[in-house]
Amino acid sequence: VSFVNSISTSKGGKHVDSVTDSVVKNVLEVLKKKNKGGVNIKPFQVKNHMWLFVNCLIVNPTFDSQTKENMTLQAKSFGSKCTFSEKFINAVSKSGLVESVLTWAKFKAQTELVKASGKKQSKLKGIPKLEDANDAGTKNAHLYTLIL
Repeated sequence: VSFVNSISTSKGGKHVDSVTDSVVKNVLEVLKKKNKGGVNIKPFQVKNHMWLFVNCLIVNPTFDSQTKENMTLQAKSFGSKCTFSEKFINAVSKSGLVESVLTWAKFKAQTELVKASGKKQSKLKGIPKLEDANDAGTKNAHLYTLIL
């Protein structure tokens, strides 16, 4: 949800990207300190766990159309910089965002390990009208051929 000079920009824009990138950069620094498991966390993973509300005052903003849904003015032309206090960064890190991202990243890493383990699934379940072959998915599966 974003506003520029009290105008709702429903599609966001450069101002939202600028604030989001700044917040994500600070959260990634906190995550690197807390990440003892060595799980690699990328910025898009943090963005997926975040809700951001931006209300900014910008001198002479430019939009992509008359509907003013997307602001296109470059960040260097905003007229001011978006900086966050140490108190804000601490509040964000204590809000549960860091723990949520870490938990999700560890879960994804674990599922990747399970996928890479090479274990075959013996029976497919939950598919209507599926009549599986008797030896499908077993050690004898290589002896059979599917003819369509």
